[in-house]
Amino acid sequence: MRRAQSTVEWMLLVAVLVVGLVVAAYTFVPGFQRGVGELGTDMSRLFAQAESDGSGDMR
Repeated sequence: MRRAQSTVEWMLLVAVLVVGLVVAAYTFVPGFQRGVGELGTDMSRLFAQAESDGSGDMR
């Protein structure tokens, strides 16, 4: 087996485990859902205010 191939496989395994952990936390930890919702609200506000004054460009 090539080294790069095994590295990619390990990264995929880690990614799947992290996704599983987040799904479990979202389902079983009461404050996690609220925190994710608040993070989404904060990001929406941040992106809405991301336009620089007078430039018309999004930053």
